[in-house]
Amino acid sequence: MLLGFRRYLNRTIVPRSLFWRSLLIVVVPLLMMQLLLGFIFYNRHWDTVTRWLAYGVAGEVDLLAEALQDAPDADARAELLRRFNADTDLRLALQPGARLAEATAQVRIDAGRGHIDNKILEGLAERLRRPFVVDLATEQADRVAIYVQLEPGVLTVQVPRRRVTTTTAWLLLGWMVGGSVVLTGIAIHFMRLQVRPIRQLAKAAEGFGKGRDVGDFRPRGALEIRQAAHAFNLMRHRILRHISQRTEMLAAVSHDLRTPLTRMRLELELLGSNDDPVLTGLRRDVEEMSRLVEEYLSFARGEGRETAEPTELGPILESMRSRAERSGVALEIAMERPIVLPLRPTAFHRCLGNLVDNACHYARWIGISAKQQGEELVEIAVEDDGPGIPETYREKVFEPFFRLNAERAQEDGGTGLGLTIARDVALAHGGDLTLDRSRRGGLKALLRMPA
Repeated sequence: MLLGFRRYLNRTIVPRSLFWRSLLIVVVPLLMMQLLLGFIFYNRHWDTVTRWLAYGVAGEVDLLAEALQDAPDADARAELLRRFNADTDLRLALQPGARLAEATAQVRIDAGRGHIDNKILEGLAERLRRPFVVDLATEQADRVAIYVQLEPGVLTVQVPRRRVTTTTAWLLLGWMVGGSVVLTGIAIHFMRLQVRPIRQLAKAAEGFGKGRDVGDFRPRGALEIRQAAHAFNLMRHRILRHISQRTEMLAAVSHDLRTPLTRMRLELELLGSNDDPVLTGLRRDVEEMSRLVEEYLSFARGEGRETAEPTELGPILESMRSRAERSGVALEIAMERPIVLPLRPTAFHRCLGNLVDNACHYARWIGISAKQQGEELVEIAVEDDGPGIPETYREKVFEPFFRLNAERAQEDGGTGLGLTIARDVALAHGGDLTLDRSRRGGLKALLRMPA
């Protein structure tokens, strides 16, 4: 169950790209720290400061109420109110003979009350020992009204809100959020600088895997990325050296094999006697050996020298028409729109030619279609109406020199390398070649090439 839950998280919640995973590593701890600090600040610091501020204001109001209560007459009370209004930031008024219920009839006691407002009420109630009502939603948003019941009447006190709660909380929160945004922006910038070389290295590896000449990758970024780039360059040089050595070796083998084959062909011609079955068999064997050598080695030489370049697919498909017509086979070409692919023209022409030649041996109709599948894939299908290949052999026929039966090999004069070479070309381009049943019951060869 734990493994399934982890897979679910990886598929649905955890980002797939390195950039977003790195950003998540930076942002999640930062966000958790902000939430923790905010929780501590709101539940500890802000609550405590608000309560003590309200407690202090309540002490001033209680002191004034005591003085007004002990004043001998109305003039003395008026003088006290004047002095308090002049010397403090409180705005005081006394409604002689009024009762608290009547004076606060229009006050909505519960309006706009929140967590901090409750802390204000707690602080006032802790110190103010007289009946009172607090209006926290006055017409003046920056003030709080306190109504206190005295024997002479109702005392109204307009208190600045900054006196009963801290106003720096929002400033602190603003700095916290703003600082987080700035730090996140800086983290994004530096993560992009680190991720960019990785993306470039992945692009270079993908291009090299598709057979394109990408050159050496210049190491940049962190030490680990530089090490990966250095390993990629070493791998690239080893592969290119292997291909070069293989090509040179096969060229030498080609030369060494051609010389005795040519000498044997000349000696057989000098012997004459075309009616001799032994000589006829020898000539057939020599021709088969020559064809085998030429077909196998020509691909290796061409693959070793060619570089991929943007190539129009249409002319290559059209060149297959004359190839089929020489064998008396009808060829149909279907392509929705012009397609340009990064190809090694000679090698790809040989790949497509092998597929068409293979179909020409067994079919009377061939259909070639090319279709764009998204932005990064092109599918080229070569279909025929021949006998096809059984499903159990559709992968085995790509092995070198494999033939379904000996009679078929003698009839078509092939070497068993056509499909092998065709798939090698497709793989060298970063694509693939698969076999399936065609719409007319024959064989369908499907080339998937990267765009």
